[in-house]
Amino acid sequence: MAIRAKHIMSGKISVAANTAVKDVAHKMITHGLPGMPVVNENMEVIGVVTEFNVLGAVREGMDLGKITASRIMTPNPATAEVNTSTNDLIQTMLLNNYTMLPILNNGKYAGVVSRFSIMDALVSPDYSVFSAKELKESLVGA
Repeated sequence: MAIRAKHIMSGKISVAANTAVKDVAHKMITHGLPGMPVVNENMEVIGVVTEFNVLGAVREGMDLGKITASRIMTPNPATAEVNTSTNDLIQTMLLNNYTMLPILNNGKYAGVVSRFSIMDALVSPDYSVFSAKELKESLVGA
């Protein structure tokens, strides 16, 4: 059985466009994510705030407590569906230098997969219901 995004994604961790960047950064750190999906009231992904966006705002001297996610987010980000194979996730991330991808289910935000979460699943068999061997096999045979 091929391992899909839905098997390794984090829960519906996200922020609204009007969330202060300081709070976005705190949520990213708390959840160990390199980026945070920005969703609207319909749970549609409208952007992502990455660690690069936050560091850029710091470099420019912006007050992270006053500016919002909408000010620094990357709009219309790449996404993947819940049934996307781990091999396709890795390929998309590596080819585009993405650190994370929001995962959708029928167009609605369902979770997030980061490069770290894929790597963690490869090294830690207790991470998910799949063994590291099954994950490696799915990458080769997907």
